[in-house]
Amino acid sequence: MGNSACCCKRCCLLCSEEGEEETVAHKRVYKSIFEYPCNSLSDQTLKKGDILEVIEERGRWVYAKRLTVKCDKKGFIEEQVYVPRDFVKPLGSLEAQAWYFENITKRTEAKRCLLRPENSEGAFLVWRSTENNCFYLSVKNGPFARHYRIRERESDKWFYLVIRKTFRTLPELVESYSKHQDGLCARLNLPCVMLDKPSLPSLSYEEEWEINRSSLTKVKKLGSGEFGEVWHGVWNNMIDVAIKEFRVISPDIQTEIKIMKELQHKHLIRLYAVCTVDEPFCIITELMKNGSLKKYLISHKELRDIEFTLMMDFAVQITEGMIYLESKNIVHRDLRADNILLSEMLSCKIADFGLAQFTLSQDQQLSSVKVPVKWMAPEIFAGMDYTKKCDVWSFGILLTEIITYGNDPYPDLDKAACVQAIQRGYRMARPADCPLTLYDIMLLCWHSNPDERPTFLQLQERLITLIPEPVVVLD
Repeated sequence: MGNSACCCKRCCLLCSEEGEEETVAHKRVYKSIFEYPCNSLSDQTLKKGDILEVIEERGRWVYAKRLTVKCDKKGFIEEQVYVPRDFVKPLGSLEAQAWYFENITKRTEAKRCLLRPENSEGAFLVWRSTENNCFYLSVKNGPFARHYRIRERESDKWFYLVIRKTFRTLPELVESYSKHQDGLCARLNLPCVMLDKPSLPSLSYEEEWEINRSSLTKVKKLGSGEFGEVWHGVWNNMIDVAIKEFRVISPDIQTEIKIMKELQHKHLIRLYAVCTVDEPFCIITELMKNGSLKKYLISHKELRDIEFTLMMDFAVQITEGMIYLESKNIVHRDLRADNILLSEMLSCKIADFGLAQFTLSQDQQLSSVKVPVKWMAPEIFAGMDYTKKCDVWSFGILLTEIITYGNDPYPDLDKAACVQAIQRGYRMARPADCPLTLYDIMLLCWHSNPDERPTFLQLQERLITLIPEPVVVLD
């Protein structure tokens, strides 16, 4: 916004950084914190930093006028646009600051973001912990992330890292430590990169799930399986999406679509649209550019250079998504590393939930069954129904995939022998380089009695204890 070229006096205030203090008085003025490709805005992209006046709020979208006005020979061009609500924040608010990461709530998440190779020494972010409701300043220092608790003085709620140096606002604190190191591990440099954008609420503000197939362009095949193929695609030449095409149509697909329409969580893949008028049926979702967790782990197997804390961060993120599914009484049925997708910032999103319907007749040969037998709980083979505790068993197997850089479970057993061994009480041995504390968690997941297995909330609490991120205290 600050670099916009203005041709009139009216624009000068709105297009300058100095104008923010005055425009913030307008309680309907917002700032774009992400780019958004919207062809209704004179075929232009809404840019990060653009100033908007919100005209109307419509659910998860806002209808707004861009105040960064352009001029032509006929006068002013009032550009109006629908923007996802999560893409804009009130001008002058903490959430509108480039260094404030609203979605980070744990030190391990802050560390994962800061240690991205795009960040240089002194990269930083501020976030708020859900554990104690306190703000933290996290700073990149060589190969480490240092975390500082920001305290508030009881008398006037001013902020400080050390009591002798207090600040009226968090921006003032950040500005001061950007100029002077003052005991920090490094002087604050640039805000941490944020490559991930919030999931769109839908492809269009009109929120029509059924879209025209002609609006989709296939770019690159990402994978294939028994169900069909997955493609990197583009909708309306604007938005990157994943297109999942089904070879065979079954009632399970309609069930999956119905479930996905109701799910909204940062660690679950977001459904954008469907094509079900004619075949092949398609599910259109957000695109995860880093592919599956399985592929990511395997790509690092030779160097074995993934920190244990990052591995456990993956596990904790997955438990967050599964806690949400538990709250919705939804059973995933196919929880494994192949079905966990990674964003550019290595945020995990659970995909393919609800599709793994499975029944096994007595005369079927397990070696020919195209289902994830080695991830299944033993009660399934006894003809019992899937439950949340079946997902817990699968999560224990997923933990072995993570710690072994993507190895398949039970490598020395075929499917039939695996099922027979599990039913006799056999459990996988502790993988190489797996801490005993983590193996104990796996064994809890593999309890023969489903009622004895922990919930995902309990699993999350235990996993977090394996990855302590100490807080630095300034003298």
